[in-house]
Amino acid sequence: MSNGQPVQVELFIAGVWVDVTSYCMVRDDSGQISISYGITGGEGSQTERGQAQLQLRNADGRFSPRNPSGAYFGLIGRNTPCRISVPDGSGGKGYRLWGEVTEWAAGWDPTGTDVWSDVTVSGILQRLAQAPAPERSVIYQAVADPLASSVVAYWPCEDPSDATSIASALTSGSPMTITGTPALASYTGAGASDPLPDLTACSLSGGVAKYDDPSSTQVRFLVFIPVAGLTVGKVVCAIDQADYSPGATQFWELYYGNFTSTSTSFTLRTCASDGTNLGSDLESDFDVRGKLLYVSVEFQESGTGITRALRITDVATGTTNSVTSTATLTQLTRVTRLQFGAASRSVVGPVGTAFLPGVAVGHVTVENAITAVDALGRRLNPVGEVAGRRIQRLCGEEGIPVDWVGDLDDTVALGGQGRQNLLALVQESVLADGGLLYENRSVLGLGYRTRASLHGQDPALILDYPSFNLAAVPVPVEDDRFVQNKVTVTVNGVTGTYEATDGTLSTALPPAGMGVYGSDVTLNLATTTAATLRDQAAWRVRLGTVDEARFPSISVNLAHPSITSAMRRAILALRLGDRVQITNPPSWLPPDTIDQLVLGMSETITHFEHRLTFTCAPASPYNQVGVLDSTAARIDTDGSELQAAVSSGATSAVVVPSAGGSTLWTTDTADFPLDVRVGGEVWRVSAITPWLQDLFGRTVSNGWGTADTGQVWSVSGGTSADYAVGSGVGTHTLPTVNASRRSFTDAAFTDFDIYVDVAVSATATGASIHGGPTGRYIDSDNLYMARLDFDTASGVTLQIRKRVNATESGLGSFVLPGTYTPGAAWRVRFQAQGARLRAKAWLIADVVETPEWQVTVTDGDISTTSFIGVRSILAVGNTNVSPVVSYDNLAVVNAQTFTMTRSINGVVKAQTAGTSVSLATPTYFAL
Repeated sequence: MSNGQPVQVELFIAGVWVDVTSYCMVRDDSGQISISYGITGGEGSQTERGQAQLQLRNADGRFSPRNPSGAYFGLIGRNTPCRISVPDGSGGKGYRLWGEVTEWAAGWDPTGTDVWSDVTVSGILQRLAQAPAPERSVIYQAVADPLASSVVAYWPCEDPSDATSIASALTSGSPMTITGTPALASYTGAGASDPLPDLTACSLSGGVAKYDDPSSTQVRFLVFIPVAGLTVGKVVCAIDQADYSPGATQFWELYYGNFTSTSTSFTLRTCASDGTNLGSDLESDFDVRGKLLYVSVEFQESGTGITRALRITDVATGTTNSVTSTATLTQLTRVTRLQFGAASRSVVGPVGTAFLPGVAVGHVTVENAITAVDALGRRLNPVGEVAGRRIQRLCGEEGIPVDWVGDLDDTVALGGQGRQNLLALVQESVLADGGLLYENRSVLGLGYRTRASLHGQDPALILDYPSFNLAAVPVPVEDDRFVQNKVTVTVNGVTGTYEATDGTLSTALPPAGMGVYGSDVTLNLATTTAATLRDQAAWRVRLGTVDEARFPSISVNLAHPSITSAMRRAILALRLGDRVQITNPPSWLPPDTIDQLVLGMSETITHFEHRLTFTCAPASPYNQVGVLDSTAARIDTDGSELQAAVSSGATSAVVVPSAGGSTLWTTDTADFPLDVRVGGEVWRVSAITPWLQDLFGRTVSNGWGTADTGQVWSVSGGTSADYAVGSGVGTHTLPTVNASRRSFTDAAFTDFDIYVDVAVSATATGASIHGGPTGRYIDSDNLYMARLDFDTASGVTLQIRKRVNATESGLGSFVLPGTYTPGAAWRVRFQAQGARLRAKAWLIADVVETPEWQVTVTDGDISTTSFIGVRSILAVGNTNVSPVVSYDNLAVVNAQTFTMTRSINGVVKAQTAGTSVSLATPTYFAL
């Protein structure tokens, strides 16, 4: 630093920053400055106030605020601004804390030779946490704080139910009187307001204190019109002005409806003192029924006339409908009275009686100037305001500097703004969006890091374990402190729950999971749709089920020789939410790079070192966030495992869905390479193919030879001459009835998913021709089959059948649409999962795979297997001469062959059958 010290401490005294570093860290040459900020309590906690502890030498009493002999008497005290900085490595200052002194504590030894002051410096959150909640509603504050000089009357209409009049918010104003039976504080549909009065059985009248005649008049108010509307002619608002000449304008009536039809909007008419209608009415065509509206009636003198404007803003949508016109030979004087729900005084119809059934009114202002109709901004209706912009607005209203990381518009939409202090409202916004609140270290202010800005960021700091970049051993912790596998989110009394039911941290009982670790969170969101609540809950479950060790703290010492200048700059520039990695961890830890997000920091500065310790959480939930249509997205299966053991040197493996699952891995070449994790080892997969695939592109006689994927076909039934491969198909020739031909290959897995194209050479005569795939084939007398019955009428029926101990029976069937012709192929899919068997078939020339399963049955008679393949047979009575059943495009897809490179993460070992296979870094969807 320019002061020759490793740190600079400054106090803001008498309007200037004073360097007091020479009084710091000098007692016995062993003093230190301790600093902490951010989230130091771990994941899920709120950002805590930044705080620094230090001692200042005080022999002359200058740091005793109440010592009249002290140099700083009357200049320091509670909340004296203080900032602490260190060299940033680029010739400037790296601020470590910018706050206020919240405690001065004098100290001395018994001899009085060693005198000091213990100083506590706190960030702005300390003060904001103690601020009171606002006394008034959001819209009340928007109108009255600060109150524009143009406002000559304001009635908030937020009076309690037992009030006898409507109070004015102005000290010079008079209350509105109530005629009839009031229903005060009964309408709660204005989210920015306290409850407002219902005028079903009453009317309001308020006088306006005298002011100079204006050249502009503006009357604004909130009003709710019921869905059914009102009787045409009902006066919503009457505006009286001082009479300036006989026959001139004395009042205006804003009424429901118009002259010509049963309108659904408002009309403004101009009247003389006797109720005569002066000129044409100003009519709006905006449908006001069932809406909360902000109405602005505006008059502006223009030569010898006035320009009239009626602007109606739909509070829910923010859209404004405006109509204007000019009235001649009139002028403005001061407004003397406003009435709501009074009987019409016009002598020209339509005219209405008193009271406004179902109508609520509030926040009535009279001004002697025209202002922008959207002057209240989001404070008119905060519902739908995104979290980042609300934080920005709230801080701006309180004069608090605010900065941010990320796109403030890419944050969640919030509900209304309650009557809470600034910090509570900001924290409510942070909780809904899931980002990080922080104290600005370069000014006394706040900052917000959006949740989206945490996604997929590059590491801000990389530390190498063998290079001694760490000041302490990074201890991994495996515990249940932050586990939450079932979360219920509540918004406005509506709840949504998400539960992790699979995985080691799921709600399943041990050892399959951990049991239920539940939490409930109440959020302020703009919507209560089931999808929104589920997404919010699911994201929190994702954060609470990260299946990896935590590294609660990572420490570095800037004075260590392993810390380069570039690393020092990176360390001092770290922000909350930045990503930190530790490479090459020791061999007794998992081999993967330690990847964490910084949630908080604590620092100790002495003459000899500057040690920083980062409070961390796993970065993986944020690194792997994506969107479904992204080319980089990688979505894991529901569960997969090794079908057979894999040696440490193998470069291919067979993978099957886990029990009860059916989701398959991608085979699209554009998706490779992809990394999978198997028993702690990471494989880089370059290709995935069906375990069995045969396009029959070879020529073979007296058998079927070897499939494209290497399996050897065995044949059984009839003679070898009945089997051949040629012209792109494998064939079974059937010279005799009721004698099957079978082609099969070894299969060690009982669940299967097989596709095959089937065609016959002739139309069946006498009786049907049958052909199709087989599964759980133990021998010719014990198997399941999905066969096509090609009948003598050119119809095709799909059947699921079984043979058990040589007894054959049907389990289910479906008559396929259309007819068959010789040589036209039908594609069959046959699937078994436990006791559930399913099949479907479609004519290849006509359609792609039909989405529905046409036959589904349950049968558990055969639960083991030896082979998988196809089977053909002629029904008894068939008279065809040696018809041929041909097969093509045969694939068993639920067992898949992975081609891979081993030891991507430095681990290579033999893997046992049944070991789980999953994406090394799957993509998860954020909010």
